[in-house]
Amino acid sequence: MNYNLLLSELEQASTFELFRLQAAISTLLDDPNRIAAIKRKLHPGMEISYFHEQENRLVTARLLEVRKTRAAIQESRSGKRWTIPLYMINLEQSNIDLTPQKQGVERLSLRIDDRVGFRGKNNEEHFGTVIKLNPKRAKIQVGTTIWSVPYSMLFSIIDGEQGADLFIPAGSPDW
Repeated sequence: MNYNLLLSELEQASTFELFRLQAAISTLLDDPNRIAAIKRKLHPGMEISYFHEQENRLVTARLLEVRKTRAAIQESRSGKRWTIPLYMINLEQSNIDLTPQKQGVERLSLRIDDRVGFRGKNNEEHFGTVIKLNPKRAKIQVGTTIWSVPYSMLFSIIDGEQGADLFIPAGSPDW
């Protein structure tokens, strides 16, 4: 599914049209046949990923128990245990990334722990980590300071340490 195309279409919809669509989607998510199809693919102990709406990212977890319409899981990273609706599980390994079309960074393209940058009041650049996604601003931790920054002021950071071995110093014999 092309999420970007769908999202651009939805931006043109009225609030009532979005509400009506939400009601239709809720009906589809609660469909007993869809729930049964999901349950057939699950078994306790399997590793799954689910979409965490507040963090806007996939989270890996171990399936503990399959219930009527929910799954008991334990997150791999934090060890926390939750129950989540079965429809939150990404069984098809779908790509959930949304690419922004506007300047700045779209909230939907950010995840908790993403590295971002922004320019402060004196035009100096700050680099930090996303710790919370609010409707209009992201909370960014820069060292021990937490900034509340509008999405329009953020830019993505590519971590240079991940590709450090790809670069050869100019004075080296391999150059």
